[in-house]
Amino acid sequence: MLMIGRFVRQPGFILAVVNFCLGLVWMAVIRPLDAPDAPAHLEALMQVRREHMLPEVHFADGNRVGQVIDSPIDRQTRAYVAKIMPRLPVTDPWIAVPYKSVQPPLYYVAAGVASELVRPKPRTVLRIGGLVAILFGAATIYFCWLAARELAPQSPGWAIASAGVIALLPEFCFTNAHVGNDSTVNLAAMLAFYVWIRGLRHPEFDRRLLGAGAVLGLALLSKLSAAVLVPGLILVILFRIFQVRPGTLGWCDWLKRSAGMIAGAMIGTLLVSGWWFVRNVFVYGEPSGTKAEVHIVAHTFIKADFSNPRTAHDLLHYSLESLWGRFGWNDITLPQQVYHFCNSAALVLVCLSVLAGIGALGLWIKRMELRDVVPLQAFLIFLAIGLTLLIGYVEYNAKIAYQPQARYFFILLLPGALLLTGGTYAIATKSWLRVVACALLFVGLAALNVFGLMTVKQAGVAVGGVRRRIPHAKREPDSLRMLAENCQMLKASNN
Repeated sequence: MLMIGRFVRQPGFILAVVNFCLGLVWMAVIRPLDAPDAPAHLEALMQVRREHMLPEVHFADGNRVGQVIDSPIDRQTRAYVAKIMPRLPVTDPWIAVPYKSVQPPLYYVAAGVASELVRPKPRTVLRIGGLVAILFGAATIYFCWLAARELAPQSPGWAIASAGVIALLPEFCFTNAHVGNDSTVNLAAMLAFYVWIRGLRHPEFDRRLLGAGAVLGLALLSKLSAAVLVPGLILVILFRIFQVRPGTLGWCDWLKRSAGMIAGAMIGTLLVSGWWFVRNVFVYGEPSGTKAEVHIVAHTFIKADFSNPRTAHDLLHYSLESLWGRFGWNDITLPQQVYHFCNSAALVLVCLSVLAGIGALGLWIKRMELRDVVPLQAFLIFLAIGLTLLIGYVEYNAKIAYQPQARYFFILLLPGALLLTGGTYAIATKSWLRVVACALLFVGLAALNVFGLMTVKQAGVAVGGVRRRIPHAKREPDSLRMLAENCQMLKASNN
């Protein structure tokens, strides 16, 4: 009981509970299936629940619409989706295709097992899937706090501020409040950061790097976009190897130790996720299982044309908007003044963090001694993952589909929150100043949640009326304004 009491009093657990409760409020406000890819996620989940199998879908060769063949399709779920579709801002038949059934199965299996407690009705299973996603989101907050504590053990307040920012971020709450696998990959990434940073700080923890590899495998079983974590694991392996100099152990023992760590990380990854890629070879004929889906998407949706000077600007602009909150099928937006204020405030906070980082670097150069190398190592890990993710994001928008959505970057919520709060924490040397700054930030994000919830609620009441409709699959999926801009871009390129 004493251990349980200590656990529930931890700031990270309290923030996780706050996020869970906030997620329940968001789930109550969001209308059924009124979120990106929700129908396809539900169909994948229903395959697990009704058929007791891993999600699976096969597309007809050469079919650009996405005709499904030789795949178990639940008619009751299809009927439910067809019933809800007229209330959604999307009208193209593509959203009723179970294209998410090619995704890694961790979320669907977890939600499917949880839904065994209820009758297999689509609406009921949809709610259970949302609850599981909210729970994973809350766990993400807890491991964010743990990872930040390991990164800067002398600054416990910084860990609270960072975890609190993520817990109250409206888009994060919205993303976790409906059926979907984003919450699972975010949790796996946060768990990876915790295991990696703790291993760097305490070499006796995860000696053979089996855990470091296993958390990567867990992330790959959540979503294939977790492949961006691979450069981070490579750096973790290198940092752990060179924690001991060759001269200390002798070259022979050092090489054996290094080989053991490399093998341990690879074995950990393969033991957790290797079976999935082998299974895909037998089921789909290739390891990822997503080749057919990517082909259909690439031939259906508009792509970003970076030969147009405005494209990069628009991609950044809409991505920043979706960082704070673009709801529904990315068609429910906040007033532009709200986005402008959030972006300006974030820019000021990030600049403060950059200045604090430059000051810390100057002190290190002056002393020519770095007692704690873990923060620098973590920075390099985050930087490698961030650059890989950014390149992948741009490539996807240019070659597959124009999708300016910040949720793809939520794997990096931890370094983002540290960057947002680090400068204020460093400059406010007094404890009471830090508490006031943290409280102001939390109050601002809480107010943004209230505003977002009211906006989503009002949009839900105006179904089929005020809400803008996106009439065709060859659309820019964020808004009709962006659709018009991209249509003009396509016409110009064709001419």
